[in-house]
Amino acid sequence: MEEDNVLTFKNETINSVFKTQWKENGTKANKDALVLATELMRIFTVEAVHRAVDEANKDAGGGSQTLQVEHLEKILPQLMLDF
Repeated sequence: MEEDNVLTFKNETINSVFKTQWKENGTKANKDALVLATELMRIFTVEAVHRAVDEANKDAGGGSQTLQVEHLEKILPQLMLDF
């Protein structure tokens, strides 16, 4: 069951990102591949934010703190290994 308030990327945006890396102009992705890639990007982004928030909370000693780029930088190596 899909929720209406879930933020995600547009399939067209992911397709545009793909096109920037394809060597041949005639290369295309089918609809199912774009849906899957979009969902993967959504999950990856949500996981990155969750881990960065955890890192920010550690730095703040459990209190709330603004999420900074340094928090993303700290979690990025392990996140890339996990995905």
